[in-house]
Amino acid sequence: TTLPTPEDPELPAAADPEEITYEVTTDPHEETVHAEDGTLLMTVSFQLPHLQAYADGTLIETPATPAQEEAMARVNTFNENFNQWRESGDTAQSMEDAKSLYQSFPDAFSNTSYCEEFTYMAYRTGSLISIAADYYSYLGGAHPNDVYFSWNFDLDSSTFLTIPELATDPQAFTLAVADMIEVQAGERFASEPEYEGLSISDIYWDNYRETIEKWGSDYAASFDADGLTVIFSAYELASYANGPQEFHFPYAALDSYWSDSGRAVLGLD
Repeated sequence: TTLPTPEDPELPAAADPEEITYEVTTDPHEETVHAEDGTLLMTVSFQLPHLQAYADGTLIETPATPAQEEAMARVNTFNENFNQWRESGDTAQSMEDAKSLYQSFPDAFSNTSYCEEFTYMAYRTGSLISIAADYYSYLGGAHPNDVYFSWNFDLDSSTFLTIPELATDPQAFTLAVADMIEVQAGERFASEPEYEGLSISDIYWDNYRETIEKWGSDYAASFDADGLTVIFSAYELASYANGPQEFHFPYAALDSYWSDSGRAVLGLD
């Protein structure tokens, strides 16, 4: 008797790979310091970037798959960087200084108080998250201060990069952008009446070219929807009276410098 050939069992359909997405949210820290009589001595407002990962739209809290574990490793690397920044500051010491000053000179806080503030803008391009931040402080003295920071985080490699690393020749790219900064600064000063008759060397510190050439490693450089922005905080290129020096370059002006891997990171392919 010929037996019927058994049919191959139907295998379950392969599950679609889960979609992992990321979002930069804000991790706020607010604090106030008062004297015993209620006088406000200091305010602290840190709005730090905080990365979160989602699997198919659901926030990953306890990773359940290898893809989720990899995503959380990226998240932890990103967030730990900003936790370290917060812990590295002297905010606690500034609070103690404010209390001590008030005990000796209470009139110093009659019209003002100490403050520290951190704000940021986040921009995503390709696999890169670019953070441009402003740390504002007034801790006594003649005037407040603004210090600008930047971080550029590649989700694919889970590393913080410097922007010249995205170029085929990082050194040549660094020098080319330094040239662009110098040209843009000269054009700006030539167009502003208060600088009439002055050259860059009259306005910037003597070592300004050396400082400009370190734009990609030591100073604030970040991306936004239009291109690359480089900011030197007050005192870094010139006196406080001249304020921060900001320069912007559209993506088109930089297009020929990116390496293939850099273009992939920036989503320019």
